[in-house]
Amino acid sequence: MKRILTGIKPTGKVHLGNYFGMIREIVKLQENHQVFLMIADLHAQTVPYKPKELRFLTYELASSLLSLGINPKKTILFRQSDVPAHLYLYWILGSLSYLGELYRMHEFKEQSERYKKIGVGAGILMYPVLQAADILIYNADLVPVGRDQVQHLELARELARRFNQRFGKIFKIPEIHLNPETEKIMSLDNPLKKMSKSSPEGCLEIFASEKEIKEKIKKAITDSGDEIKYDPINKPGISNLMVIYKYLTNKSLAEIEKEFYGLGYADFKEKIISAFFEYFSEARKRKKKMTKIYIERLLTQGKRKANKVAEENLKKILKVTGLK
Repeated sequence: MKRILTGIKPTGKVHLGNYFGMIREIVKLQENHQVFLMIADLHAQTVPYKPKELRFLTYELASSLLSLGINPKKTILFRQSDVPAHLYLYWILGSLSYLGELYRMHEFKEQSERYKKIGVGAGILMYPVLQAADILIYNADLVPVGRDQVQHLELARELARRFNQRFGKIFKIPEIHLNPETEKIMSLDNPLKKMSKSSPEGCLEIFASEKEIKEKIKKAITDSGDEIKYDPINKPGISNLMVIYKYLTNKSLAEIEKEFYGLGYADFKEKIISAFFEYFSEARKRKKKMTKIYIERLLTQGKRKANKVAEENLKKILKVTGLK
């Protein structure tokens, strides 16, 4: 059984891209692997945030994950900040990291540009080092990521090799697990960009109100003409909606084209709305029953389990680095 580590930042509510790009994959992986699923609240602090909102979004994310199929009996769900060993290893790995390689990280470049008026914090620069510590403190075999995180995972692998060469073989070199569906859910208001929490108008949140979901799907960008045909180059809007419908119904693109032959975009959008509520009906019911007490109990259980593994590994790390 392989050990898996992955994390999700509590920086917004779960949307369709999160689910099909990552959460659904974790639900599958937990059946045959030992999964550590981290709510990455420390990573959420690397950009301006509000403390009350961070606490709210942490519970919101936990309840959403549990509602969508994360099984606490199979997956260790925990808050990153509840495991101090992450930060201990973060410092050690930071001392092994080179400024040049951190400056080359695409996320640092993007966030530097985004926050250049108010100044970018050092947390953005060191973000990949903490990410490496998150992975290596559990000696994870496999790390599921989107394509935009591959560069960070390559750094984690390099830091593991660098540490092993200097102090002895402590860390496994984690494998990258790429979900092929990761980048296929695009924004509803701009089908040339990936669906993202940072663009709320084009982001379809799974647990939003029924009214909001219907409105967003009905307003989703389509293309000239009225043919429902998969052509991501010439018809990116309708192609994106076809991909969404494909995932919601498990139908092939060819089947979808046949189903809607001769029908218009409005008819297609109505079908997407119906498919959405059918697919997420049980999850939305479970979400309404979630209580903060229940979520806190599960996070406390996850905290104990995660700390047990992390502290055992940290003892070895401290010994070989001369700190104990």
